[in-house]
Amino acid sequence: MLSPAIRRRAARATATLAAAVLVLTACGSGGPGGGAAVGGTDRVTLTGAYGRTTVPVTDEKIWALDPRTATELLGIGVTPTHSGTYTHRGDAAMEARRRLLADEGVELVDPDKVELVLKARPSLIVGERSLSSDKLIKKLRRIAPVLITPASAPWHENLRLLGRATGRSDRAETVIDHLDQAITTTKGDLEKAGRTGKTVSLMSACGDGTFCAYGSGRTAGPVLTGLGFKRPARHGQNRTGLTYGYTSVSEEKLGDLVAPIVFVLSGSVQYGAPDPLDNPLFEVGDATVGAVDFAAWYGSGSFDVPWILNDVRAVLLGDGTVTDEASGVTLFQHLRKATA
Repeated sequence: MLSPAIRRRAARATATLAAAVLVLTACGSGGPGGGAAVGGTDRVTLTGAYGRTTVPVTDEKIWALDPRTATELLGIGVTPTHSGTYTHRGDAAMEARRRLLADEGVELVDPDKVELVLKARPSLIVGERSLSSDKLIKKLRRIAPVLITPASAPWHENLRLLGRATGRSDRAETVIDHLDQAITTTKGDLEKAGRTGKTVSLMSACGDGTFCAYGSGRTAGPVLTGLGFKRPARHGQNRTGLTYGYTSVSEEKLGDLVAPIVFVLSGSVQYGAPDPLDNPLFEVGDATVGAVDFAAWYGSGSFDVPWILNDVRAVLLGDGTVTDEASGVTLFQHLRKATA
């Protein structure tokens, strides 16, 4: 169940975007496809967030609905023309993505300005499932073919979807192989230090009096499993397939989120709420606790894997410091160079 704060912010953004799309469609954008230019003759049928969809195989004139998807495209050698931005700012991984996209010449646009999508006439629209995409998928399909990746799917599955849609499957597999090796190397170091086999909880404040427990999908879940950790059963942390990757937890059950290892996701997700570590109901005792960036640990892409691995090494092995914006940019640049 979504926290009230998340629902309120999503509703405001969605209402504005929906109104813009309705104006566009009333003005006559045409039938399905809206007359959009198609970047190639080959087409592929993929299973995205809303079921099976057929899209052109193209690496040109791609509109990314969000910075996460846009950065994933950069990782497989595809530069989108535009990327929607987030309405909230401050998380280190978010800011790192902004820098990377701006440096590549990707035009960062207000996600509410749907008329810009129509004007750009993209060959393909791609993005990650969100509350906004749930409301707007039918409208977006009138502009161009759309591929929306599932919000709770493991990172490598979504990267493969983007690879197939852009004709960069080989590059996607190279990235996956490289990151799998990085996970294996880190797991070996954790085993030597006697840190594997423990239960890891992922949690955050999600507004005043509300907390979030994160499941085993997206990026952090598969990475932690690959490193040899266990996930708590309470509040679905050991589950994959949660619609948006988390469940809401009331304050009286906050103690359920304590485990031998706890990563507290901090940043914009808190909506100004106090740090959970200051709450007397969240008594961590002798647990190992690390405060990490929300946008990276709640991420759904390959970009987040080296970020999470770096944080794990910092918190559990005392190897360096947790990732910030600058070091996150460097990590991604190293990933691109290693997999080019």
